[in-house]
Amino acid sequence: MYQYQLDCYERAVRAQNCGQNVDIIDCYVNLGLQRAQQCQTGADTRRVYFRVISTLEEAMCDHLLSTHWRQHCFRVIKRLTPLIFEMLNENEYGELITKISSLAEYFLPTKRAQQQR
Repeated sequence: MYQYQLDCYERAVRAQNCGQNVDIIDCYVNLGLQRAQQCQTGADTRRVYFRVISTLEEAMCDHLLSTHWRQHCFRVIKRLTPLIFEMLNENEYGELITKISSLAEYFLPTKRAQQQR
């Protein structure tokens, strides 16, 4: 049951099927966290967590989605950083956070750029 729902929500997040309503992103993350809690092994749990993070990362970098949608994906990833910290060693964590920050800097408009428009 969870797998099917997770797939549907994942597609909705990637395609911004709900207009500007970012609640679908939060629902997807909550469903992913619930699914991860029900996994039998640590490897499966980790796979589900990183699937959610990867989906949010891809949506954050997709210029076909609205800026508001992409910024919310980035905010949710930032909220998940304590969870990421628990799953990775220090070097892997640093690399992932640096990668996400670099992608956000490149793909998300800064406040200064928005003010110049």
